Amino acid sequence: MDGVIIDHTKNKIRAAKKFGVLVKKEQTPSMLIRKYFSPSDYEKFRNHLYDHVASIHKPDLMPEVKKTLSSIRKNKIPFYLISRQKYPQKAIGVLNYYDLWPKYFNEKNTYFVKEVEDKETKAKELGITHYIDDEQKVLDALASVKNKFLFDVLDVFKDSPYKRLSSWKEISNLI
Repeated sequence: MDGVIIDHTKNKIRAAKKFGVLVKKEQTPSMLIRKYFSPSDYEKFRNHLYDHVASIHKPDLMPEVKKTLSSIRKNKIPFYLISRQKYPQKAIGVLNYYDLWPKYFNEKNTYFVKEVEDKETKAKELGITHYIDDEQKVLDALASVKNKFLFDVLDVFKDSPYKRLSSWKEISNLI
């Protein structure tokens, strides 16, 4: 969800600044920003980001999300959201804020899991054939999924072994 549907770039910059860490937008993907913090400070940063900054400054919605989801639904293509979330109700609140819940995502096609490995378990159970994520480690863990795409909106993972997508418009073109 975060990094694919929801864009926390501005909020990550705000939250990092609170910890005395100045980052550019290209440094905000989860795989990159964590290297600027110790493990314990990264956890504090994440908590501050999601518990405080994101509640004050709503994160942005990635461009073209609704248009693409509407097209997917119109073409009767099944889709799922499998998201690693500490607080699923907050995630539902953000989806609801952008009118994505329950119109596109709801109890029938949305699954909140605790660990990366749980995404593989759920994807296998659902028979997922195509998966988009903004974290390479998640795609690495999805052994049962044949088609994996790295959502790289900031164009920073040029060495990825996965096909990179930089926008929802590109996702739409795959349909």
